[in-house]
Amino acid sequence: MSPGITKLGRGVRDALLPALLALAGQLLLTVLTTSVVVLDYLSHAWFLAIMAFWVLVFRQQFPIGRLTRQSLRGWFGPWIIVGGLNLIIALQGSGLKVHHAVIAWLVFEGIVVGPVEELLFRGLIQTTLNRVIGGERLFGRIRWGTILATLTFGLAHLANLSHQSLGVTIQQVIFAMITGLVLGHYYDRSQNLWGAAVLHNIIDFTSVLVPLLIVR
Repeated sequence: MSPGITKLGRGVRDALLPALLALAGQLLLTVLTTSVVVLDYLSHAWFLAIMAFWVLVFRQQFPIGRLTRQSLRGWFGPWIIVGGLNLIIALQGSGLKVHHAVIAWLVFEGIVVGPVEELLFRGLIQTTLNRVIGGERLFGRIRWGTILATLTFGLAHLANLSHQSLGVTIQQVIFAMITGLVLGHYYDRSQNLWGAAVLHNIIDFTSVLVPLLIVR
């Protein structure tokens, strides 16, 4: 078997298949539960299970980096700039109603979502795609594997159609692709998944907390 076919096969197994499983699991869970918070926790437990299976069974490896100031220095700028822009956007939005599961929701957005989604989409899927495609870059800067992983990450948000309108969901998909491209690019540069997880949590947490505090 030629090296090209072998690389393609690994790309399908270690990038496309996990992405399809993630989306299929989300769609199934939308049928099984009507609670958005429960759906979020269950779908991300599924994401974590997919990632763990590929690491333990297929021995997939990807850079995680260290949780030290020196290792995270390259992320300070994105944390401040992207986090600040997201805060401004959140302040322009309408308020959200406080519901009984608000604490579980905030814990999810502030702690759970970042590490889990980054492990699957940036760690496993993006790393695999960049290994398969190689060092080819768009405009000499962004790797094509990173772009494809970003598209996958954005499309995964289509599962939100189960509890919100098409218009809002499309906005989320586009926003996820834009932020995913930033996360993926800086992960490629730093090889530190902690930085991506922290930025991801900052974005999602402020997107929920700020509207909850807004009184219209």
